[in-house]
Amino acid sequence: MKIITEDNVEKYFNSTLSRDAIINKFQPSLLKGLLNYEKDPSNIVPPRIVQTSNTENSDTTHLFMPCIAPNEVGIKLISGGPSNSKNGLGFQGCILVLDEYTGSLQGVLNAKSITAFRTALASTIPMVKVLDPYDSDASISSISVFGVGLQAYWHVKLALILYQDKVNHVNIINRTLKNGEELANKLLMEFPNVSFKAYLYSEDDQLSTIKKQVSDSSIIFGCSPSTEAVIKADYINLDPKVKKFISLIGSYKPHMIELDLDFIVPQYKEAASKPKILVDSKEHTLHEAGELIQSGIDESQLIELTDFCKSKKDPSEYTTSTNVVVLKLVGLSVMDLSIANLIIKDIDDSQSITVHDF
Repeated sequence: MKIITEDNVEKYFNSTLSRDAIINKFQPSLLKGLLNYEKDPSNIVPPRIVQTSNTENSDTTHLFMPCIAPNEVGIKLISGGPSNSKNGLGFQGCILVLDEYTGSLQGVLNAKSITAFRTALASTIPMVKVLDPYDSDASISSISVFGVGLQAYWHVKLALILYQDKVNHVNIINRTLKNGEELANKLLMEFPNVSFKAYLYSEDDQLSTIKKQVSDSSIIFGCSPSTEAVIKADYINLDPKVKKFISLIGSYKPHMIELDLDFIVPQYKEAASKPKILVDSKEHTLHEAGELIQSGIDESQLIELTDFCKSKKDPSEYTTSTNVVVLKLVGLSVMDLSIANLIIKDIDDSQSITVHDF
């Protein structure tokens, strides 16, 4: 049994990630887990347990998320709440990986970076289909991200690894400018040839600049746990000659929303062509994703990533008349177990990462 710390998880990712590795190694591993989930959703990912701490004066919520798939057996545990957020801790957690035959514990991994990485990785699966990173003629000069947490960091990082020879500017839009600037400086250390600029989206005098910058972006990431739209309808370039990809991961409750309903309703709900939104799970997104619930999107207008990847879809099925593709993710424990399994096996073969067996 291995105990793999957050430092070793980060070291593993930084030593293995490349454009080819993302597309040919990590994406297939994640898709394999999602395909297992598709075969038997309720048994592969049983209902999660969500319980607020019974300890006096604690506002922490604990989530226990099991997975019992053919190749991924284990559980993800995360805890967090207002006090954690106030103290800069966010959600804390771990992933326990079991042998699918014997149940023996194979590893315990810190969940922090794995959660952010696997979500960003899921975003890249349709993104590289919409905007081919190997296409020398593709115009993808700018990226915009709303939010500054690990999810935002990993979404931008994977996109820059995939499109680094094309992207020259990244906009970071957040409710706190200092945090946006900190993320910009962190990314600049890793990608010195890219320009990073932080914006405060609550400042009226910056809204016109933000609108212009986001409108110029081919890729937009929503990584903000917001209860009102931060990606405004008029931020999105509606020129049908320009491909746009929007990935939303910040809203995870029915009252939460990142993308303006004034964009979703006319582009999807009221559109004559009825384009579909890409999701990781129809069932889970329709229970948790505020954008879908509040705009009245139903199952008929959703395509799961597995279906999107295993069959050649006509792009018109999931592309708006204004050439926009939207992906909404809420996350599944099978995604965490897929990546955790891969890390355990790879670290066994690694000469550069040392972990202790117990």
